[in-house]
Amino acid sequence: MASKGVLHTYAPGLVAYEHHPSSSSLSSDDNKLLFIGGLGDGLFTVLYIQHLLTLSNWAVVEIITSSSYKGWGTGSIKRDVEEIAKAVQYFRNLNPDGKIVLFGHSTGSQDTMQYLLDMAAGNVPGIDGGVMQAPVSDREAIVMTTSKTSYLTSLNFCESFIKDGRGHEVLPCEMRPGFEDTPISAERWWALAAPLDKEGRPQGKDDFFSSDLKDPTLRNTFGRIPKNIPVLALYSEKDEFVPKEVDKEKLLARWREQAENENFKAELVVGASHSLQGAEEEVMMGFVERVKAFLGEVA
Repeated sequence: MASKGVLHTYAPGLVAYEHHPSSSSLSSDDNKLLFIGGLGDGLFTVLYIQHLLTLSNWAVVEIITSSSYKGWGTGSIKRDVEEIAKAVQYFRNLNPDGKIVLFGHSTGSQDTMQYLLDMAAGNVPGIDGGVMQAPVSDREAIVMTTSKTSYLTSLNFCESFIKDGRGHEVLPCEMRPGFEDTPISAERWWALAAPLDKEGRPQGKDDFFSSDLKDPTLRNTFGRIPKNIPVLALYSEKDEFVPKEVDKEKLLARWREQAENENFKAELVVGASHSLQGAEEEVMMGFVERVKAFLGEVA
């Protein structure tokens, strides 16, 4: 993937790439779609972005944070949101009248959700909308792809590190199954992979989208999304990181039920994989049209 654009330094050591395709007539006055990738993502790693470059009056901006590429292993959602807030403020200063929408992919959806919750609490600059694409459970994905023994052993190791005040330290390779090539701290692994507690409440700070979360937990997340802001969750029908036994339609219905926001939508993208890799043209076009329609409501 190649795209002409502008590289912004939105904070010391942090950059964002604003795509300016040659066929577009974008200007600094256009609205900004701030894209946040998932675990391991960086510039140009999520290929469907090239299909979003056709959006009228919206510039697609890929945000690079300290958690991009392999940095996520020693980071946190809290740090992500702090840095995303700097990007939001930077682009707001460039064009005070423009609209800003956060668009999270995969674990970037957790960042988007946390940003919305922090926005409701008045802790971050305001945005005009949020999109959560492939908002899947990291915990369920890890359990699905890891042996039970390896999973439980890694959690026990994590707990011992954290209790000893060593939560910031990187786990040994064998204690981060499936992610041996990425340095991961005990605190981050726990945030991603921790099971529910005895009362059925999430112990991991990143656990927003698991299918076994109870209604009171969902009310404390989806139910606290700012009521006046449009939010769209797009769940891929063929997401390879979701256990087969998860009823996706039922899960989305529960999210809609708990969201006290008439502008919240949760929809299934039929035929789509996690990152729409290899999607048929009809599926991709339908995906882009949904995003376009949503942004039309924002603008």
